[in-house]
Amino acid sequence: MSERPAETYRPESFGLDKEFYELAARSGSVHVQSCELCGEFQHPPRFVCHSCSSRQFTWQQIAGVGNVYSWALSHFTIDKAWSESLPYATVVVESLEGVRFVGTYSGVQGELRIGLPVDIRLEVIDEGFVYIWFDPSAETEAQ
Repeated sequence: MSERPAETYRPESFGLDKEFYELAARSGSVHVQSCELCGEFQHPPRFVCHSCSSRQFTWQQIAGVGNVYSWALSHFTIDKAWSESLPYATVVVESLEGVRFVGTYSGVQGELRIGLPVDIRLEVIDEGFVYIWFDPSAETEAQ
C-alpha cells in the first residue's frame, strides 16, 4: 500500500500536536522538540522535558530516517475508506535521534522486521495535518 484512500477520516489535532502537524505541513520535514537546557529530543511533544523537567523547547528538524521498532497488521478497519487497503501495517519507527513515530508502512509487508531501515515520509493533507509513511530505505533496497 503506497497511497492513502480518498475520503478518509482525519483527526483534528490540538495543543502541542497541532504545532507538530502544522510545522510538518509547512516545511515538509519532521521536527521534534529539543530541550534548550539538556538537548534531549522528545516526541510526542510535551510541556515538560522527560529528562530534566525544563519547559524550554525549540523545534529541531531530524534526519527523517529510522528503524522499525514494532508493527501490527490491521485486518479490519473502522474507517471504510481503508477497506480496500487491508491488510495494512501500522508501524512504530525509532528515528536516529531516538524518538519514536507511528505511521503506515508503504513497502511489502512480508519484508517487515525489527530493525528494518526506513525513510520517514510526510504526506501533507492540509495546513494542519500530515500522514506519516515509512518507506523502505534505499540502502535496504540495494541489498
